[in-house]
Amino acid sequence: MKYLHSSPIRVHGYLTSRNCVIDARWVLKITDYGLPAFFEAQNITAPTKTARDLLWTAPELLRNSSLRKTGTQPGDVYSFGIIMQEVVVRGEPFCMLSLSPEGNYCI
Repeated sequence: MKYLHSSPIRVHGYLTSRNCVIDARWVLKITDYGLPAFFEAQNITAPTKTARDLLWTAPELLRNSSLRKTGTQPGDVYSFGIIMQEVVVRGEPFCMLSLSPEGNYCI
C-alpha cells in the first residue's frame, strides 16, 4: 500500500480481494491498478458497479460520486481493511450481517 501510494499511480480506486493475487513465491500482487486514470485519460465511462462491488468502497466515497470515480488513498486503506476482514473471518465482506440492496443505498 505504501509503495502504491508513493508511486506515480498514487491511488488504486478499485481495490478488492479479487484484485489481490499470490505469485509462485507467495508474494502478494495487486492487479487492475490505475484503472480510474486510464478511464479518464481515454474518455471512457467506468463500468457501473453492482451492489456487491461497493462492499469494498469507503462510506465517504459512496456519498460522493465524483470521488468514487477516481478513488482516494484513505478509500484504498478502507478497502484494505475490508480485505483483512475477509482473511480473518474467512468469508465475504460483511458476511456476518444480513444485507440486501434496498432503496438508494446501492446507487
